[in-house]
Amino acid sequence: MNVYSLRWRFTIGFILLQLCAIAASLVLVFYAASGARPDSAIPSIWLSDAIAESIKVGVDGKAIIVPSRQLSGMIEKWPSLWFVVELPKGDLITHGDIPEKVAGNISFLRTFRNAELHGYVDDPTNVVRLQRMETIAGEAAIFTGGMSMSQYSLILLLGNIAIGVPSIILATITVLGVPLVTRWALRSFNDLTDRLDKIDFEARGGVVDDRAMPNEVLRVLNGINMALRRLDSGFETTERFFVNAAHELRTPIAILQLRIDTLAPSQDKSHLQTGIKRLTAITNQLLDIEKYRQKPPRKTRVELNSIVSKIVADFAPLAIAEGYEMSFESRAKCAFVLGEPDALERALANLIRNAIQYGGKTGEISVGIEADGSILVTDQGPGIADDMQVRIFEPFYRINPHGTGAGLGLSMVNDIVTSHGGYVEVVSSPGAGSSFAVRWREARVDFH
Repeated sequence: MNVYSLRWRFTIGFILLQLCAIAASLVLVFYAASGARPDSAIPSIWLSDAIAESIKVGVDGKAIIVPSRQLSGMIEKWPSLWFVVELPKGDLITHGDIPEKVAGNISFLRTFRNAELHGYVDDPTNVVRLQRMETIAGEAAIFTGGMSMSQYSLILLLGNIAIGVPSIILATITVLGVPLVTRWALRSFNDLTDRLDKIDFEARGGVVDDRAMPNEVLRVLNGINMALRRLDSGFETTERFFVNAAHELRTPIAILQLRIDTLAPSQDKSHLQTGIKRLTAITNQLLDIEKYRQKPPRKTRVELNSIVSKIVADFAPLAIAEGYEMSFESRAKCAFVLGEPDALERALANLIRNAIQYGGKTGEISVGIEADGSILVTDQGPGIADDMQVRIFEPFYRINPHGTGAGLGLSMVNDIVTSHGGYVEVVSSPGAGSSFAVRWREARVDFH
């Protein structure tokens, strides 16, 4: 559980609040119970029922008392218990010592259906109760006394029942229900995360959909969309600058190259031609990168054998002129990849051009397609040190700062391959040459 999660902050907060409410309720109940007078009492609410259930009809047809288990327990617990049962025909059934004050008033009390006398002046805990109830012998007036239930104990009992049971239910609902309710209430944040995941750096003009979002999230969402629009505007300005700069540079570079070519052969002329060649490469690669980024992708099924063999044929004369042998071998008879043909050609061309430039002007440059559709470009040059391999795909990074490369070729290769669902793998060590492999995800390659 992440304690910094907003959902869990709500959940834990609600649970603690509910538990505090439950604890406060219990404290109030016990406080109210503590104010009850222990010397006050009320009659047992079960005694009359127990007596009524114990009335039976004897063999002579007269009503008698056959104490039930409950009544027997009360009689045993309360030796002072007494009761008088007046039957419909005036017959009386008695038990225990009836107080004289009560016996003298039975004729008066029988005029009531229900009555309770709480406590004598000299005995506040003594209680008398009259209740008329239906029995097997007819309706009987039952007078009871000599047994009481402490009001203090009753308040505690009823308070525990009234508060304890709801508290248990509330605690259960709190622990189980609050996380579900919180998760449901914050489901908009999950939707927001899903929508943010759909924002792509390559897709300009993307904003987060604000439909069905709560008001609390809309302000944040509007801020995100405004930031995305500002970023889009900044990226567009930067891209236009690079494209315009590259276009503007091509004309003066061409003019400068023509003037340098007219100079007499010299060491200075060679240095100038090398510099012009590098400027031309940088300008062309900048244009290629921006054209690829701005051009809408045109995905088609590209046959790898045909496209790779074509690139190898185009670069073979240049490689041979630079002192290399060049070979091509395919182990995949028919492999297709879903992608943009021009972009894939540009990526493969940059890999082969990189091998020609940094392969040491000797040995063999081999290009091959493996059975799984992977494309390998291998040279026998000086290799790449381990600490440099992690940076060769960075824009403008060059292994040899004094070389003619612009440091953009491998960066472009990585961007194109990544956008086609693949990745570039490098295996190299100093003095043992380098091997660049373009690997495709399984879902991207079709062998039919």
